[in-house]
Amino acid sequence: MESASSAYLARDGRFFPALTVLEWALFAVLAATLAVTNIYTTLLIGWGDGGSIIAVLLAVLILRGVARRSPEIPVTNLGQTMASAGGSVGFAVATYTAVEIAQPEFQPGIVPLTLLFMLMGMVGAMIGTSVRRQMVGYFFPSGTACAVIQRTVAEADPARRQRPMRLLTRWGALGALITIPTKLTFSKGGEALLHTIYPSKAFEERGAGLAFDPLLYGIGIVVGPRIGVGMLIGGLVATFGIPEWAVGQPEGVGNWVKFMAIGVLTLPTFATIVFAFLFRTPLVVPAGFTPGKTTYTAPRAAKTVWSAIAIVGIGATAFLADYLFGLPWPFAVLTAGIAWPLCIMNGRVQGETDINPVRLVAIVLLAALAWAVAGGTTPMLGMAIIGGTLAAVACDLFQDFRTGYLLDCNPTHQTTVQLVGCAIGAVAAVPFLALLDSQVGFGPGSSLPAPGAQVWAAMAQAFAGDLRPTGTMWLALTLVSLGASAYAFLTVWPKTARFMPSIFGIGIGMLLPMFNSFAIFLGGLINLAVMLSYRKKPDASAGDDTMLVGSSMFGASAVVSVAAVIVTSILAAAGIGGVFLAS
Repeated sequence: MESASSAYLARDGRFFPALTVLEWALFAVLAATLAVTNIYTTLLIGWGDGGSIIAVLLAVLILRGVARRSPEIPVTNLGQTMASAGGSVGFAVATYTAVEIAQPEFQPGIVPLTLLFMLMGMVGAMIGTSVRRQMVGYFFPSGTACAVIQRTVAEADPARRQRPMRLLTRWGALGALITIPTKLTFSKGGEALLHTIYPSKAFEERGAGLAFDPLLYGIGIVVGPRIGVGMLIGGLVATFGIPEWAVGQPEGVGNWVKFMAIGVLTLPTFATIVFAFLFRTPLVVPAGFTPGKTTYTAPRAAKTVWSAIAIVGIGATAFLADYLFGLPWPFAVLTAGIAWPLCIMNGRVQGETDINPVRLVAIVLLAALAWAVAGGTTPMLGMAIIGGTLAAVACDLFQDFRTGYLLDCNPTHQTTVQLVGCAIGAVAAVPFLALLDSQVGFGPGSSLPAPGAQVWAAMAQAFAGDLRPTGTMWLALTLVSLGASAYAFLTVWPKTARFMPSIFGIGIGMLLPMFNSFAIFLGGLINLAVMLSYRKKPDASAGDDTMLVGSSMFGASAVVSVAAVIVTSILAAAGIGGVFLAS
């Protein structure tokens, strides 16, 4: 009988891989499930994630349980790609709630909205495909973690498989166990059983405390100390620096923080890419991986098909954005054009920090085009949603491409299943969001507060009211951009690169609550401690072990967090009290 891997390779040169009907069905269900659960998590806590690590673990678990066999690496990689595509579209659909928060009377049809997100997801996939060769060399912590996990679970030698599997199981179980009390409470609207602690009331007012969510520590363990220190610096600047200096400024403290973060993350990101090219920064390939062993033949018509999907997708997106949001089609096309390089910028940030700053794309688009777009808040939010969706899907594919690159998988097949996953995610997510709107509601004062969407809605309303940054803010933004670009040189220069806190970590740390940045910093210190302790253990791989521990804690915590959201929502809908999601 032909093995899964040989059947997979037999499809080399074709657009679609040779998956079985069961595998297609299971991966489709995973894509729809992650799309729906990502809406819950994004509307409840403002945290969206494509779910690459979750998708890998679920794909392996389900195929082992249902098909009674261990799936081979090419199959699990495709399952990861399709399922996480659905998750990224679910996050994008959740951002759409900003429109209904700002304009409650706005009620578009489900069918055109579904088509819009389906098309935007496909254009986002084309953005990811267009720069795959340039992006796979960056680290992409979640993508690399997925590769480590897939290599681990496919290990043929039981003796070699025992240790990493034990790490995955034990640390994953610990992460899941600790997550439960950080998400649940016995009083409606109360704090979690294990909640963030603050050293004083003054620190609590600024959000500077210690969080216990294992997901944050898992991220820190995966990304390491350089990112962690950068995020701590960014958090300290935003919490204790900019607010004190910006008090009394007409734009408000929140806008100063956001605009200074833009200064750290935008121009310096492109500067870093240029510096990396000048210094010929080597591709990052962890030990044990040998990408490039197999040469895959792309279909002859691949470039033509991808170009056609991008052109038709942008055109249809522009038409639907005009129909739904009143955004004139030329500005919708311009929005997609501006978002394309911003998505690449986001991918570069995510490649190092594992965080995709989707909201920055929306902020840049609003700031750049607010002067030209008339018609109020809804058209502006249409721009933000287009940019945010493209960034969410493109950066999700960057993660999956990174995994496939390390595992030597077929990139054409990854692209096609990503397109399928985007379509499935849109079909599942949009009707589900409409159901939530009719039965639960979302926004301020509801059980689904949608914090991220509230930020987008408030910014769009401000721009629609002709808010313009003052000369002081433009000067500060320029100086920060130039200073951060100079610092970016030090993060790439071989003589200083390994010692410099990440510029991307600094920018992202400015946008996250301080207690999140501090927890990720502590996770980075754990990574450093493990790496130092392994110096005298030549037979053990500190890099692999920290990746396995961090990714298992992150993945397990994310799964339990999603389960907590779903279970408590079901209990609330059924009128059963006693256990609630923490406020």
